[in-house]
This record gives sequence, C-alpha cells and structure tokens, in this order.
Amino acid sequence: MTEANKNVCMMQLDDPKKTRWTLRLILLNVCLGQTVVGLDQRAITVALPTLTETFHTAFTTIQWTILIYDLILIGLIITMGRLGDLFGRRRFYSVGFMVFIIGSALCGLSQTAGQMIFFRAIQAIGGAMIAANGRAIVSVALPREERGRALGLTSTAFHIGFLTGPSLGGFLIDSVGWRWIFYINLPIALWGAYLAWKIIPDTKAEGKLSVDIAGALLLLVTNGLFIYAIDLLPRLGWRHPTFLLTLLLSLVAMVFLLIAESRAKTPILILSMFRSRLFTAGILSLFLITATLSAINFLLPFYLQNLLGYSPSQFGWIIVADSLIIMFMAPIAGTLSDRVGSRLLCTIGCAVIVVAQFFVASLGLQASLLRIMLPLALWGVGWALFNAPNQSAILGAVNPDKVGAAAGMIATTARTGGAIGVAMAATVFSAMLSAAGLSPAQTESPQSWSAMPESVIGSFNYTVHIINACALLAVFFSAFRGKRRED
Repeated sequence: MTEANKNVCMMQLDDPKKTRWTLRLILLNVCLGQTVVGLDQRAITVALPTLTETFHTAFTTIQWTILIYDLILIGLIITMGRLGDLFGRRRFYSVGFMVFIIGSALCGLSQTAGQMIFFRAIQAIGGAMIAANGRAIVSVALPREERGRALGLTSTAFHIGFLTGPSLGGFLIDSVGWRWIFYINLPIALWGAYLAWKIIPDTKAEGKLSVDIAGALLLLVTNGLFIYAIDLLPRLGWRHPTFLLTLLLSLVAMVFLLIAESRAKTPILILSMFRSRLFTAGILSLFLITATLSAINFLLPFYLQNLLGYSPSQFGWIIVADSLIIMFMAPIAGTLSDRVGSRLLCTIGCAVIVVAQFFVASLGLQASLLRIMLPLALWGVGWALFNAPNQSAILGAVNPDKVGAAAGMIATTARTGGAIGVAMAATVFSAMLSAAGLSPAQTESPQSWSAMPESVIGSFNYTVHIINACALLAVFFSAFRGKRRED
C-alpha cells in the first residue's frame, strides 16, 4: 500500500478538528470496555457452585470456565495489541466488542459444561481484543498532558466492573437466573461497539510491524498443556502415562518457546529483560501472588455457598471487601513507592497477604461474617501495597524502549499465575478430599459436601495452607529484589 493510500484510509490522531466532546466519548468508550471485561471476569466466580449443580458436572471440570478464559488472554492479548497497531485499532476494538457479545450470548444459552467452556473461549477472544487495544487508543488519542489522568480513569473503570461483578452477579443468579450474568453484557457491549465504530479514529502505526504468532501459540500451548497435566494429576496419579506425556509435551513446548523468542524480531517474551534482578524478582513475586489469590478466590464460593449456606447474592457482597480496600489504598501505595521504592512496600504487602491467607486457612464451619471479611480486607491492604509499587518497579527496571514489552509481560504473568493458581487449587483440594475419605464421586460433587462438613472444611484448611506457602516465596523475592536504578 502506498503512502497516499495510507493517508486516505487513516485518520491522523492529531487532527485539530477533533472536539473536546469526541475525546470524552473516546475515553468513555474505552472505560466502558474495561468495565464490562472486569465485570464479566468477576461475576462468573459467584456462579461456580450454581454451574456445577446446573450441568451436573465435576468440581474439577467447572474450573475450566475460568481457565480457558485466562489461557486465551495469555496467548492472545499481546498479539491482539500488535495486530491492532498493524491493521487499525478501531477495527479490532469494535470487532472485539462484537465477538464478546456473541460469546456472552452463547454462554447464556449453554446446555452443557462443554458448551460453556467452548463459548467462554470465544468470549475471551473478544475480551483480548478489547483489553489489548483500549488503553492504546486512549494513549494515542488524548493530548499528552491528559494521558496519565485518562489511563488512571480506565484502570478505575476496570476495578468498578471488578468490584460490582460479584454483587451484581449474585443478585442476578438469585433473582432471574445465572444465564443473566452473560446476557447483562449484551446491551452494554453492543452500545460500546457502535460508539467505538462511530467516534474512534481508524489509526495504524507507521512502518511495517511483525507479529510474533509463533510465540503466542507456543505460550498458549505451553500453559495449556501444563495446566491440563495439573488437572489430570489427582485423577490419574503422577505415574500415569497420560499425565507424564502431557507434562513432557508442556516442557517440550516451553523449550521451543524459548528458542522462538530468542530469534523473533518482536518477541512476546524479551528474555534479556530477565537479566535485571529487580525485573525478575518483580515478575516472580507477581506470579506467585496472583496464583495464590486466584486459587483461594476459586475455592471461596464453594466454602461459603456449599458449606456455610450463603446465597450467591450474599456471597457477592461479602467478597467485595478486598476490592473496596484496593480502590482506596492503591493510589496511596503508588505515591509512597515513588518516595521509598518498591522493596519495602512489596515485602510488607506480600507479608500482609500471607497473614490474610493464614486467617482464611483457619476458617471453620461456625465462622461469623466479620471473621470471614477480616482476611478479605487484609487481602485488599496487602494487594494494594504490593501491586502498584511492583508494577512501577518492573517498568522502571527496563530501558524506555522496552516499557511496552514489560507492560505486556506484567499482564501475561498475572494471567498465567491466575490460571495456574486455579488449576493448583482444584488439584490440591481434590487430593485433600480424597485423603479425608471422600469417594471420587463425592469429591467431584460439591452438592454432597454438606453431608460431611468436617472432612471438607479440614481439606479446605489444609489446601489454603499449602497454597499460602507460595505467597511466602513471594515475600522472599520481594525482600531481595534490589533497589531501583535511580536509587
């Protein structure tokens, strides 16, 4: 395509004719996309026990409604951002809304667990297109002096969706049924798609861009096979040929991934960044913390709903405690990190999370509402102290020309940790239930757990203690991460 043709099909973002109203609509549209993605991500957590009962499926099967979404985002989010740069962000962002709408509608129509998992994968493709291009649109469209505030608003929008997801999801499940946690996305996303197509300029990056398709696929295959191996472990045992073969294939895929990334022109994983101790420690601690938080968040709805008898809407209101704390404390922690560095705040944050998870591990069958919400509030304090300073440290540990790649690495690491954490929780908890004397059928059926509450609560406590050991490693990595370069 010639330069003249490019100019015909591409509106320049610095066009002086853009009005203030158009810029506000662009920001509103991106915030809308972030909100709907955050809302959907959190709302399905409340529905896990309901989906297990509705589809008469196994406890370890329903975890894939979360895992498949995370796996797709791990493999696609960076690639979708690059494709948006190459072919036009408006196109990819608008189509992302439409794919998300189709996936949400199909999830709501699902009749089996297999259908739900497959349709969640479609939904995740749309979510990756929205998440990868939304903030890039804001970064380019708004004036430089307004960019920081605008990006802060998009982050707040995501957390608003993340915050309201559990309570709204629980209300919908109790009032009109679980299918509406997906149908509620349709009018919001449809409006977002229309608004995006009408007001967002169709921009493309100058010059030729290469996309690391091989790296994206190998990253997806490596994580997918590893998580599937973890899923097989409690049912087949570590000596079973299928488990060993799946684990071996995952390791082979990882080797090919490392080779491909070392040769790619624009790799998803820039391996040279790991030469920095600060960067490596920040990524490792992020992986461990997101794994433990996701693991316990996966188990909590089964504990609160199947053992303690809380309704989905009650559960939804209970687990917003940590999100509320995060929204208030995150800006404060970010400001403090600029003054004192990341090491102290991240170490304290990880330690607070360890304490919070110890309290979760000691919850019993007679736990009061205050006793349940206390560790969730501590979680929020710990995550707020850890997350913003850790991200700042990771981004500050690389050269300016690699900040974009480091930001992509943060998103990929958090998603990978979350997916592996969910798989780990299901595997360890299933093993603990079997060790407590539950039959395979009882282990896979949360509806039967109320008949043997002491065995199940003991298994829950042991599982959380085991998971919490990973958070202890995060404390170590945070404490010995080194100082910022400017220090």
